[in-house]
Amino acid sequence: MRAFGYFVLALLILLAIAALASWAFGWSIADGDARGAQLAWGGTLAALMSVGILASSRQKASTTIFSLLAWAGAFLILILAYSYRDDAKALWGRIRGEFFGSEPVVTTAGDVELRRSTDAHFYAEAQVNGGTVSFIVDTGASMVALSWTDARAAGINPQSLDFSQTVITAGGPVKAARIRIGRLAIGPIVRRDVDAGVLPEGVEGSLLGLSFLDTLSSYEISGDRLTLRD
Repeated sequence: MRAFGYFVLALLILLAIAALASWAFGWSIADGDARGAQLAWGGTLAALMSVGILASSRQKASTTIFSLLAWAGAFLILILAYSYRDDAKALWGRIRGEFFGSEPVVTTAGDVELRRSTDAHFYAEAQVNGGTVSFIVDTGASMVALSWTDARAAGINPQSLDFSQTVITAGGPVKAARIRIGRLAIGPIVRRDVDAGVLPEGVEGSLLGLSFLDTLSSYEISGDRLTLRD
């Protein structure tokens, strides 16, 4: 336990030194500069070696070897986790997409996949002007339509709009307000200044219509998956 305490202390000190060196030399791990990452990993390895040497002077040979192997294994796991972090992120996104159909799954090709819901619809969770909106994908809708509630989530005040345009919904014709959405994003697919409408209060469900879908290079349904290609 004392050796573990030494390791934690040494690791914190070395990581602090690595952070200061990265800052001083302008190296940024977040920006993809490998030198910052190498410095951090080198500091971790140095901490492991230091603790191993310290422990070897206080323990039996068999205990020392076991401890060193355990630390080496832990270090290897950390290296693998860092090396495959992008793959792990993609895998986690796909798992979420399987359990939550509206969660967009980004493929290695940069496409967005949506899984069919139990009600046979495809739902897409999108960012609209910074707010989160769950859309029903509707190829029969001529434009994107926001419900009253989702318009508010997108920072739009429906009460200030002119509900003078007649649109046809599943429940019949209603009066909607024409707007332009500043930014609509589904995963890595981003569109700006999207033609859209806001539905009157009491009409539930936002629709991802052709004013967004027609900006894509293609979209296709294969089995229970809908693929959107930028």
